Amino acid sequence: MKQPTFDKILIGFIKAVLVLLTVTLLLKAASTLNWRMEHDFPLSHYVVFMMDKYQAIPYRDIFETVMPGTYAFHYTVVKLFGYSDLAFRCVDLSLLALLLSATYIFISRFGRLAAIWSSVVFGLVYLSYGQAMSLERDYLGVIPIALALILIPARAETTVGMLRFAMVGLLFGLSFLIKPQLGIALPIVLGALLAARWSTVKRSLRDFTQCVIILGLAFALPVLIAVVWLAVNSALTSFVNIFFQYLPLYSALTGDHEIISSLDRVYYLIHWTLTLGGFGALFLYSLFAMYRVWKIANLSRPLIISLTSLLLCMVAFAVYPALSGKFWDYHYMPLAYFCSISSGLCFAAWPNFPDAQRKWRLREFIVILAFLTAIMIQLKPSQFFPYLYQDLRGTKSHSPAGGRVDEIAKWLRKRLNPGDSVQPLDWTGGSIHAMLLAEAKLPTKFMYDVQFYHHVSSPYTQELRKEFISQLSAQPPRFIIEIQTYKYWVSGIDTTREFPELHKFLNENYLVANEGDGYLIYERTNITP
Repeated sequence: MKQPTFDKILIGFIKAVLVLLTVTLLLKAASTLNWRMEHDFPLSHYVVFMMDKYQAIPYRDIFETVMPGTYAFHYTVVKLFGYSDLAFRCVDLSLLALLLSATYIFISRFGRLAAIWSSVVFGLVYLSYGQAMSLERDYLGVIPIALALILIPARAETTVGMLRFAMVGLLFGLSFLIKPQLGIALPIVLGALLAARWSTVKRSLRDFTQCVIILGLAFALPVLIAVVWLAVNSALTSFVNIFFQYLPLYSALTGDHEIISSLDRVYYLIHWTLTLGGFGALFLYSLFAMYRVWKIANLSRPLIISLTSLLLCMVAFAVYPALSGKFWDYHYMPLAYFCSISSGLCFAAWPNFPDAQRKWRLREFIVILAFLTAIMIQLKPSQFFPYLYQDLRGTKSHSPAGGRVDEIAKWLRKRLNPGDSVQPLDWTGGSIHAMLLAEAKLPTKFMYDVQFYHHVSSPYTQELRKEFISQLSAQPPRFIIEIQTYKYWVSGIDTTREFPELHKFLNENYLVANEGDGYLIYERTNITP
């Protein structure tokens, strides 16, 4: 039967748009080679610098809440490629290529066109968030999960052996070591593997137990390696203390760094969970795309399992930001991933439906327009394309923290002598990044000062304050950098901005040596020649 002219036009239109967005993705990826590390990434890089140059151990020598897997990743990057921004970009783009390849492999069971669309959409969404989002932990931890999805069989005749359970366990163990909350998807993938296995293997309690044990042992392997490393380096006790004494206090802070009452917190969690981090349009369209696949396509049992897994993962990661209670942009990267790849399902088995189901014309055109509208809402073209143009021309400023990082680093490089150290009074305001560039040594175990200002009546916080002052007094740094603007101050119940002992120490031993835009650098006055 001759294909209707409208069908040809619609197919041509979709292919043209896909080519355009693919080219846009490639151009955007190329333009990011000018980007520099910013926000959280240089903080973990600085910890690795202290490990590499001064044999410091996280948790024991540096007060940190980041999981060991993140430092293992950063340490590997530094050892293989160095500390440069270009290395950072190459690693980011390489891992993005790996993630998009895994996405293509998994979604291709629903059709090649759907797989291409899914991959392109997420690539554009991820890069649209700019350099501060690059290689954030919540994004990084999605990569092992995407690889785990590939292990869900695409064909009914595939026998799911124990090796698949072991590989899924290992991948989720790696993801757990980056961000424990990412384990929310593990029961979903485990259930998918069991459902697929029991289509060819007899279901039994014994088989279930064996599968869970194999997966659990593989999951525990990287975790055990991390625990042994901590124990060998006398950091396990410090790690446990931080995660069981400080993290509950930190978790009480909202995304605005405020401590609120229990009732207000319940409302806060519900309200921000329902906002979906700005992914509402993409989330709703993804649900529609899944429904459409379910209704139109003739799905086999493996495809039903795969589709159900996608739906459950998307719902789980819609709730995921509430587990940390912060609702920051990067907490939505797992949701962004599953919404993006699920939205491409509107092209599942398209356009080769059986003749009886190919109700084209206006209905199909509306579906495609709805898809493109959801994508455009998410990408914000008025911002995305101007930034892309500026990046390609090399005219956009990429200096982190508005130039503050480079200013401080340049100032420190000219004045630091061998043996000098620098103490930041900051969190993500740029001073630690500047210290990384200047290769400045940290004199205490505290990179940040946020922990000194919330839950101030807690004995644990009081002990941290005493330890900080004690270490400052024992090894006074040459310089102290105090960030004053773009600094996340805490507020609310049992918080303060006062630290009398620190102010006293500064007044007695330091004078302002440099005043910049939103920061002060103090220099010690009683320096022995």
